[in-house]
Amino acid sequence: MHDDKSTSELISRSLSGSLDEAEQQAMVKRVAEDDQSRHFANLSRLIQDSLSDFARRTESGDESVAQGLSTDAAARMKTAIQEESARLTGIHQGATVTPADTGLLESTPVETTQRKMNSRFSLIKQLGQGGLGTVWLAKDELLKRTVALKEMNPEAAEFPRAWERFHREAEITGHLEHPNVVPMYQFGTDTETGAPFYAMRFVGKRTLVEAIEEYHDRRHAEEDVTMDLHRLLTAFSGVCQAIAYAHSRGVVHRDLKPENVAIDSFGQVIVLDWGLAKVSEEHDVESLLSGDHVQTDSALGKTMAGEVLGTPLYMAPEQASGDLDHVDARTDVYGLGAILFAMLTGQAPHQRHNPEGGQLKVPELLQKISTDPTPNPRDILADVPAALAQICVRAMHFKPHSRFQTATEVSDAIQQWIAGRGQRRQNYANSRGEGREIRTSLQSAVRDLERNVRFMSSLPPIQGIINAVNERPGDELSVWRKRLRVIYEGLLQTNSDFSSVAFARVADGKFHEVIRLERQRSDTSAIRSIPTSRLISGDLTSCMQTTLDNNPGEVHVALSSECPIERRTSAGTRMAAGVPVFDEETEDLFGFVIIESCIEGLMERAVRSRLTSVEQLIVLDNDCHVLLEFDGDGSRIRENEGQPMSDVTENWQPIFQGLKSRGEYIDNHDHAVYATRVDLVPGKYSLAIAMCLEDH
Repeated sequence: MHDDKSTSELISRSLSGSLDEAEQQAMVKRVAEDDQSRHFANLSRLIQDSLSDFARRTESGDESVAQGLSTDAAARMKTAIQEESARLTGIHQGATVTPADTGLLESTPVETTQRKMNSRFSLIKQLGQGGLGTVWLAKDELLKRTVALKEMNPEAAEFPRAWERFHREAEITGHLEHPNVVPMYQFGTDTETGAPFYAMRFVGKRTLVEAIEEYHDRRHAEEDVTMDLHRLLTAFSGVCQAIAYAHSRGVVHRDLKPENVAIDSFGQVIVLDWGLAKVSEEHDVESLLSGDHVQTDSALGKTMAGEVLGTPLYMAPEQASGDLDHVDARTDVYGLGAILFAMLTGQAPHQRHNPEGGQLKVPELLQKISTDPTPNPRDILADVPAALAQICVRAMHFKPHSRFQTATEVSDAIQQWIAGRGQRRQNYANSRGEGREIRTSLQSAVRDLERNVRFMSSLPPIQGIINAVNERPGDELSVWRKRLRVIYEGLLQTNSDFSSVAFARVADGKFHEVIRLERQRSDTSAIRSIPTSRLISGDLTSCMQTTLDNNPGEVHVALSSECPIERRTSAGTRMAAGVPVFDEETEDLFGFVIIESCIEGLMERAVRSRLTSVEQLIVLDNDCHVLLEFDGDGSRIRENEGQPMSDVTENWQPIFQGLKSRGEYIDNHDHAVYATRVDLVPGKYSLAIAMCLEDH
């Protein structure tokens, strides 16, 4: 390219007629070879002509121009300059454009909501307006299709830099030919106002903002939002791909936010508004953009040091601090993380600094963004999937070198999470089935316990013992005890979950065991009968009293921990079922029969045979204290036993509410926890099982 300064001097001297023949030939050659030089020569000639007109009219005594150019001359000069700018725009697009070619729009006054063009486009209604331009819904009269048309605002058209930014936005958008970047249809200039415009695909008014709001509204309504999250993340991956493509072309968007992402009715994602985009000076811009000239920030007169570009609520720290020299592709990676943050939480990442109704000024907000740590989505919403939160936090890391280094890496991380989610959903479905099987197994065990204790209280030896104790005619007490012992031993041998069975009489507010059989502590397969001399007597417990208060055949079920009597059976948590015993002769209350079942044994067998994808299983008592805890292999853990579940996990409250209201907690969002309530005695006594899935 020729030296711009020398070319400008040659053009200026040519207009004043001070070039010799050799210099004149050199100037003509340079103008012919270079579009910019030719453009400058035309503009200089227009200005010279206008000034000459001004001089002639002044010499002739025209007082209307005493203070400067006449209104007509100024208008002619402005129109001529705008037409020449439009001609240059056509040259940039690789076509020879004449004034007739640029006459694409003929507008009525701006305040009219519907305007007609004399050829191709009819403006239907205004869609939005910014500082630089206004976007209209328009009709392409030639191809009979709806388009979006953006034209420069009259106020902005007064500033050369606004023209340059508008041209550059159109050029960048037009050259980013990607399915997720809005396609450009045409660029031109209004014949009446001289303002530039460009037509592009109309993608509708639905943006990612509306999709995010709908997702969180459904989530708050406790609906199943599995597919909604999947659609959002798929759309997000499309945004990542569009930005990755732009980066490959040397373009950094610099204003990524949900408002700049459109989603059409069929789910296609389009990235909009490249008005703040930056073309990297490290790239060969002319080769990147098909040989056309696109002005970089330097060509525009480099952005002033400390100038802030972008939207504060989604802004990267380096943007907030005005350190634009360090704004690069990783700044867009931060913007992608900010969009993901909004998807996961329903709010912008820096909204915490300026909550709704807050009075924080922009400089203060920017200061906080540029100095405060990176926000974590789980600080806003605790049930955000941990792996997604990690992706978001890494993309938004305070230091650019610690972020994902490319938009493609962000997309890959999201795709891997989506791909693994199918397996997580299957694992979660398996855990729900396993939890329900365990619940059914426990409830079945309780029903078996109730049936057996009811039967064991109605055996003939029971009445024989009652008669012997009351000194009625019949066999001796020892005979009936021996017969009952044989039956009880058979009961324990047949039911491996039963740990003991006892028959006791009641007198003067105390209980006295008549017979008791139990499993040995050291060998649970061995069953022993407690000698008469070792049988227990004592005060009635609340559990026993509740049993005695029942009617004949009514069973009371509780944990044996509610019957605090020292026992010699194997240690562990047991479930007790008791039924009152009445004298058949007098119908007076005589005592009770109690069978105890080992919950640990029952749970261990259920866990080992059913758990496939669970990392931890917790059994809770009726007061939501940890009763039992197992790892994924079914091994017993004792770390949290006896602790309130609220102390074990901070996320217990929604789980508890689900168990209380529906009897089940289903985690449709994170697929991390499943919990179910086991009603041992409906309306009276329940256990709960919480299953934590493997970390994902």
